[in-house]
Formats: sequence, structure tokens, C-alpha cells
Amino acid sequence: MNETWLERWQQGRIGWHEADGNRSLKRHWRGTGFRVLVPLCGKSIDMLWLAEQGNEVTGIEVSKIAAREFFTDNDLSYERSADGTHYRATELPITIVCGDYFAFDGDGFDAHYDRGALIALPAVLRPRYAAHTTARLSADPAQLVITLEYAQASVDGPPYSVLPQELLSYWPRLARIDAYDDIANAPPKFRDAGLSKMTEVVWRSN
Repeated sequence: MNETWLERWQQGRIGWHEADGNRSLKRHWRGTGFRVLVPLCGKSIDMLWLAEQGNEVTGIEVSKIAAREFFTDNDLSYERSADGTHYRATELPITIVCGDYFAFDGDGFDAHYDRGALIALPAVLRPRYAAHTTARLSADPAQLVITLEYAQASVDGPPYSVLPQELLSYWPRLARIDAYDDIANAPPKFRDAGLSKMTEVVWRSN
């Protein structure tokens, strides 16, 4: 799995990346002063937005290309650890840890933001991902999780369709607070397959 994503970054095949950030995050995030975990973060500008709201952000990403591009794309100076795994902004509380997410053992995060991690994983890996993420979080974390719902029989992911029953089996305390058709932002393969509707769904802890 990691090899696939490393190859996509090397080839620049990052159609899931939102250059302007995610509108649902800006609309529905609540709170400041959190230690926010952002799994499979890529070079998401959402991390910059979260830090600017007064949060300490830790992203986990397998690709060092993505980590470097996050800082260079946003004109942020950074320091890299001696082993090359930690990239830390010098002016904002943002750290990207490079490596296999399932090997990441940091814990005590009191907030969790997921826009493209759960939906990037096939069904066989999602329970493991959710359990590993929960183990990284505090007992009552703030969570904002964004999923997609579409007719997966028409075209397969990634990104994958994750239905409410599955999402709530991982995090039953989340509530569905928003949903809208987002087919205009779907990767080309979805529209090429004739898919006419893709719903982005926003889940948040109470």
C-alpha cells in the first residue's frame, strides 16, 4: 500500500489534493488550542489553516516529497530531524512525521482531522486504521471526519465510498452534520465512468 502512494507522489498523480483547502473544515471546525492529529496528510493546506486557528498540528505522511512540498508551497521555513523523519515548521506549530502511519506511536492527541485518510484506504484496511487512530487520541477528542458516498459499483476507489453504518462502527459518537454533492471535484476517472453524483459527508463529535 505504501509503495503505491509513494509512486503516485513521485509521478505527481495527486488528484485528491485540494489546492485551496477543504471548505467543510473551514465551515465546521470548532476550537483552538488542540493537539490535532492529521493522518495521511499529504501536503494538505488544511494543516496550515488549523495551525493559524491556534492549534498544534501533527501530520503523518509516507512521502517525503509531500512533506517537503507542503513547506515549500506555503513558503514556510522548516527544520528536519537528523534521521530525516520529522519536518517541523520554524514559525508555526506544524510537524509532519514521515513514515508508515501504522508504525506511528504518538498519542495523547485531543483532536483528529481526517479529510482524505479513511476514504483512501480499501475496506480491508479501514478497521485497522480506525483502531490505530483511536489509540493515538485522548479519551474525549474533538473529531472532524469527512467521507464520500457514491455508487462504488460504478467505479472503484480510491477514494472509496464509506457509508454511515461503517463510519459509526468506528466512531459512534460522531454526528452527521452536513452533506452536499461534490461530483465537480471528483477525480476524472469517476466522471469518465459516468458517475453523476458523489456526496461529501461531514461528521463531527458533539
